[in-house]
Amino acid sequence: MPNSDSTPRTLTLVLASGSPRRYELMTRFWPDWPVEVIKPELDETSLLAAWTALPPDRQIEQLCAAKCDALHRQVRLPADYVVLTADTAVVVGGTILGKPADAADAGRMLRLLSGRTHQVLTGLYLDLCLQGQPLQLQAVESTDVRFADLSDEQIDWYLASGEPFDKAGAYGIQGLGAALIETINGCYYNVMGLPVFRLMRLLEQARAHFISTSTDFHLLPWN
Repeated sequence: MPNSDSTPRTLTLVLASGSPRRYELMTRFWPDWPVEVIKPELDETSLLAAWTALPPDRQIEQLCAAKCDALHRQVRLPADYVVLTADTAVVVGGTILGKPADAADAGRMLRLLSGRTHQVLTGLYLDLCLQGQPLQLQAVESTDVRFADLSDEQIDWYLASGEPFDKAGAYGIQGLGAALIETINGCYYNVMGLPVFRLMRLLEQARAHFISTSTDFHLLPWN
């Protein structure tokens, strides 16, 4: 990635998420840039409970923006910064499935998903400030995922692996959960938790904005 006065490699990319999958993907596409993980401190459950009248994509949008606001309250960022917040939800029948509370809850979610098509929504909130120029961009990506008809034996096997417990909807497509999935329609990385193509499109929008204000921008991996 080229260097520049406004976006040198010493500029930290702040990933406001505790997801190891998102961190893995960020460091894969920006291997030469420091990626700092800061998990925002906020009560997601209470916020989502207050937004139940909203459609799932709007809930995800608002949660991503709230995470960014929480981060700014937690830490003092330098004059120039790039912050990415993200949140992934599994939606089935209009209901958002978060991370399971325990094994029984994970089993309930897997049985609910069995033999059905559900949506995985990931919201992105990109908050940048370069040379005193602020910009916020937001998007929500959706992928359709169809589960096979799961037997009790399959569900028990997957629960015993321990994999479901830190993942929205109680499964991970990049791990053993792949054995439960019949088809997907849309972005694979969105199901992992970071829709790479949509993120690149947001960065392209950001680049166009900053170029229009005569501010250099070199945050795209190929730019």
